[in-house]
Amino acid sequence: MEMNPDEAVTDLHPLPCGRTVEDVWDDLESGQDSAHRATCPHCQTAQAGLEQLAEATQFLIDDPVEVPGGLLDRIMTAVRADLNLGRTIPLPTEPAEVEVSVHALAAVLRYAVDGTTGVRARQCRIESSETDPGSIRVWMSVALEFGAGQVGALDEARQRVALALRGQIGLELESLDFEVVDVWTNPGGPL
Repeated sequence: MEMNPDEAVTDLHPLPCGRTVEDVWDDLESGQDSAHRATCPHCQTAQAGLEQLAEATQFLIDDPVEVPGGLLDRIMTAVRADLNLGRTIPLPTEPAEVEVSVHALAAVLRYAVDGTTGVRARQCRIESSETDPGSIRVWMSVALEFGAGQVGALDEARQRVALALRGQIGLELESLDFEVVDVWTNPGGPL
């Protein structure tokens, strides 16, 4: 669903402190500093998440891969869902404690996989490493295009995920297990 920038936002996403994620975003866009945001852990967490999302989004904008339609809507839906229901994974940041939502992180990882020719991401499960706090373990179901060099395509997808994690999120990939759940054919392509 495309959003019209002239339409008013009717579904706000409240933080436990009473402000909304949209309020924090508006403050960041306008460059306003507030005493509340400087001391509120909820607003600081939302701000850190929004800044990470802005960085990841800028990376995706600069990436020469063609962006799938509706990507921004999917990412924002995942981010908003996680603010209310989801869990987070701590990022290796000092001295501030910053966490990223698992839903938003999964959206970034699925996008990295979707940029690989012949591979489409489906579900994604993420867990923190038991041995290294700066690493994660990922399980992802994927669909493969028949005849696209499946093993090579999965190796490329694994590399893209590791690069996106390291370069944009600041985490290392401990492991990535793919489960192939579907295969599709390209009409008009080789059989």
